Amino acid sequence: MAKVSVMTLDKAPVAKTGQAKGVETRVYFDRKGDPIHMHMHKMEPGATLTLQGDPTDRLAYVWEGEITAGGETLDKRSSLIVEHGRSTSITASAKGATLLEFNMRERPSDPRAGGHVHLLPNRIVPRAEKLSEGGTAGGALHADAHCETCEIWLHENDFYLGDHETVLHSHSEDEVIFVRDGAIKLGNRLYGPGTALAIGANVKYEFWSGPEGLSFVNFRGASPTYTTADGSHVLDEAKFWRGVVGPPQYIEAAA
Repeated sequence: MAKVSVMTLDKAPVAKTGQAKGVETRVYFDRKGDPIHMHMHKMEPGATLTLQGDPTDRLAYVWEGEITAGGETLDKRSSLIVEHGRSTSITASAKGATLLEFNMRERPSDPRAGGHVHLLPNRIVPRAEKLSEGGTAGGALHADAHCETCEIWLHENDFYLGDHETVLHSHSEDEVIFVRDGAIKLGNRLYGPGTALAIGANVKYEFWSGPEGLSFVNFRGASPTYTTADGSHVLDEAKFWRGVVGPPQYIEAAA
């Protein structure tokens, strides 16, 4: 995988095979060399999609609209995890829905047990309006890689200020960042909603929020460590997030 790969919504190709009726699937990352695969499913009202945890655990995030799965209604900013060995049926509500689907290309060499479907409606997602005292960013934790039966990660970040600059830094795990609102600035270019960035483990990078701020989701395959480029600050991200918002508490879908 390239150190940083960018895919915009208008450039993401429509999948040629495997399309469910009433569902348009766009391919962001799923090449042979991509450690993380990502697809977007745009579902018409009433359309049904099956997510299969094969060969690896899958995480779906509701970007727009509303779905039902496992007897629960999952509206915008909800998520679900389908572990290996399980599948679940998802149906779009009368509003339709757009889902982001993430999975690792390969199952870990020592995988956790799997066999579950975890549901996390928006109403119970652990969130914080401010991630630090006096801070200007908020966030939420959907999966922290501490589940006993699966090992994947997803969090949200919300930068409220425009043109906010992050420090040059890296993370210990491969990651995909998806812009759900606002814009992200890389160099002199602005990328709006629907843009995804695939960033390799330990790659140093920085970004700016757009003029109106930036909101994104961030997927990884395991619990990461954050390190500033000069090595002056090293952070166990799971410990940080769990300390600020607490761990996610899932609703289990019926078998």
